[in-house]
Amino acid sequence: MFSFVKSFVGVKGQQLGQDIVKAIVEIDPESATQAQLDQMEKDLDRAGDVIQKLRADYDREVREAEAARKRYDQLLAAAEVLQAKLADPTAPDHAGIEASLNRLVAQLETLQPEVESEQKDVDEVKALLDQANAAYQEKAAALTTARQALERAKRDMQRAIQEQERADEKAKRAAEVAGLRQTSTSSLTVATDAMQRRSDEARAKTEAAKLKAETLTTLTRPTTDDPNIAAALKAVQGGVTSGNLADRLARLKK
Repeated sequence: MFSFVKSFVGVKGQQLGQDIVKAIVEIDPESATQAQLDQMEKDLDRAGDVIQKLRADYDREVREAEAARKRYDQLLAAAEVLQAKLADPTAPDHAGIEASLNRLVAQLETLQPEVESEQKDVDEVKALLDQANAAYQEKAAALTTARQALERAKRDMQRAIQEQERADEKAKRAAEVAGLRQTSTSSLTVATDAMQRRSDEARAKTEAAKLKAETLTTLTRPTTDDPNIAAALKAVQGGVTSGNLADRLARLKK
């Protein structure tokens, strides 16, 4: 149970860490990328330190292997000299030479595994050094590529920001122009509508006044179509001219 809880907490902790890193990257991608580049550079420096240590180990192993090989070769050459003397029937002290040769061969037999081991150490360190150099080159290439990608991303972001600013400015100006046009057109339309409305109202009032005048005139003007009424009106208004001159003169005197 404890192992399960420990594993679960470990997995959740890793997930939480990844979520935090992702959130940080979303907030400030440029700084996060620069931090990642710094981490990559530190990793490259550590790889360089490892390479230097491996090179030192390799140089030491090479020196040790060369010394062992040189000692072995010298002893082997000495054994061959003794062997040649032993084969010479005229050489003195064959027994002593044979004893010395036996000791020398035994020493060579003991030294041979050491020489082989030293060479094996050299080969192993050389393999590690080659791997470290390859890894270093890969890390250096990755760092260079990442830096180039960051610079390219910066340029793209700056270009995108500039394009957005220009687009916003263009949209702002277009909105201002549209607002001016709309205001001018709207004002003109309102003024024209007001003038038209006033003209219509004036015409309507004129027509109403005409109608009123005609109506009142008609109501106040007596009908003259009836001849009797017309004659009576002339008589009342003094417009009667009938009768003889004596009557007319008498009316004038009155």
